[in-house]
Amino acid sequence: MCGIAGFTGPNDDRSGEWLETMTASLAHRGPDGQGTWTDGAMNLGHRRLAILDLGDGGRQPMVSPSGRVVVFNGEIYNHLDLRQQLTGFTFKTRSDTETLLAAWDHWGPSCLERLVGMFAFALWEPDSGRLFLARDRLGKKPLYLWRQGRFLAFASEAKALLHLPDIHTRACLDVRAMADFLCFGYVLGEKSAWAGISRLPPAHWAAFDLRSGEFQQSCYWHLDRHILAERIPYDQAARQRFAELLDDAVAIRLQADVSVGCFLSGGVDSSAIAATAARMGGQKPRTFSVSFPQQSFNESVYAQKVADHLGLELQCLDGGMIDAEAVGRGLDATDEFFADTSLMPTWLLNQSASRQVKVALSGDGADEILAGYSTYAADRLYRWYARIPAPIQAGLHRLADRLLRPSYGKVSFDYKLRRFLSGRGQNRQRAHAWWRVVFEPDALPLILADPVLESLGDYDPMATFEQHFKSVDGADFLDQCLYVDIKTWLADDILVKADRMSMAHGLEVRSPFLDHRLVEFCARLDPCAKMQGARQKVILKDVMADRLPADILSRRKEGFGAPTAGLGCEILPTLDFPHLFRQGFQLDGRHEDITYKSFALVILSQWMRRWSR
Repeated sequence: MCGIAGFTGPNDDRSGEWLETMTASLAHRGPDGQGTWTDGAMNLGHRRLAILDLGDGGRQPMVSPSGRVVVFNGEIYNHLDLRQQLTGFTFKTRSDTETLLAAWDHWGPSCLERLVGMFAFALWEPDSGRLFLARDRLGKKPLYLWRQGRFLAFASEAKALLHLPDIHTRACLDVRAMADFLCFGYVLGEKSAWAGISRLPPAHWAAFDLRSGEFQQSCYWHLDRHILAERIPYDQAARQRFAELLDDAVAIRLQADVSVGCFLSGGVDSSAIAATAARMGGQKPRTFSVSFPQQSFNESVYAQKVADHLGLELQCLDGGMIDAEAVGRGLDATDEFFADTSLMPTWLLNQSASRQVKVALSGDGADEILAGYSTYAADRLYRWYARIPAPIQAGLHRLADRLLRPSYGKVSFDYKLRRFLSGRGQNRQRAHAWWRVVFEPDALPLILADPVLESLGDYDPMATFEQHFKSVDGADFLDQCLYVDIKTWLADDILVKADRMSMAHGLEVRSPFLDHRLVEFCARLDPCAKMQGARQKVILKDVMADRLPADILSRRKEGFGAPTAGLGCEILPTLDFPHLFRQGFQLDGRHEDITYKSFALVILSQWMRRWSR
């Protein structure tokens, strides 16, 4: 796991200094070493977090015998298997980076289809004058780009790009990204907070020709094809295959030349990973959790129960109270507009784990591939609710407004009911996305100043969701929703948070549920393997029936949130930025649960003061 950066030309005396500065800004991603490489046309920088081949064999940038040069961030878990296929190559190290170079030499871009892992890399071909860039299938590892004419720069984090003078002076706020953020708490798709800085999409490679300035992108993995494929029936054979895939996904992610641990919240997902890891033999992994004094946010008792059942050591960190200073540290690590309230417990969890291990396994991804969120149950209920006449729906909404008072528990019943009823009048696709809305789209004119609204034009953040729904039109609606959430919520929120919070502490986090082979299998499964009535993640719970306590398997989904309501930001930073925000907008915490809206304003205010020019 590492940080990478680079840019094309120019052959300037300051290029080396700029490259060093960009690379140094990513030191937290790779505290174990730094390397740079330049040939006048290309400048490549790397920060190393040593996980495999801890000596000089893993140093980067790495040059192949053919002259290709790579900077690589991530892990290729099947790299030893690939070496068996790469006959004729003599390997000098045990590094998966050398395997990647040989695979590219042998197969070209099609080697991406053979990789099992998480990665983002840049590969330079001096002979052809072409730079290749690639990201893993689900988007676990980030890659930011700036491109103008024959100049291209890339980095693992946007802040590194801002160290290049031309980008620093030209990059400005992307108002579409801010609209995304206000609506959902994160930025959608290829956008970043800065206009001109984009993200290479997951499952894509790109080629940039320095001589012509031509840039092209290509998608090498298509999850929609698996969603639309013939269904795999839910039976004993399916359960057996799921168990085999999960066991292998965990086993290959335990491979490392450093110590490996597990995150453990006491929920089904992290417990399943810990239970599977504990079965693998060898040294049992340490487990890590976070507790909070507020009872509805505290899951440590369940984490301890699972650890005791599995005979694992648990280190539980007291999360204490979340304050604005702590949020600022998390925001500095993300660069982006990002208002997931689990930002800080995730920061604390990674901080705690990084003191004892360099690799941790997480349960991320299970909810998105196996229908673990309560939103999927709400989607089914909405199908019937939509048949109620509109006047009655409106009456129910008014009644809830009048009678419900915010309880400020973790994703409380009053909050969920208000969100459900507020989606009235939407089609099923928009209603699904509506569940995750922070500020409703029609509230943007109340928040944003007229010049910003004019710049937005007819931009609708909801359109991204509608486009993804169209890609899998014809599939079962549950599978459509899972696909959309993988493309949005997972890629743009969950995995962004996992990468930034872990890398801020030099910790590598691996997610077995997001092994693409397991994702493909679950995408093809009959929906009843994921959800039966009120029971969710059916196949996972059935497979884990002999590995975990029954009361852990029957627990309802809680989520990994943090008590942020006390931060108290109820107004916009209009005095500092009157050209962006409308005067007079204010939240009313007595009338509704403003936890997520208030946290979004905290993030927005701090981000603007840190980054806006």
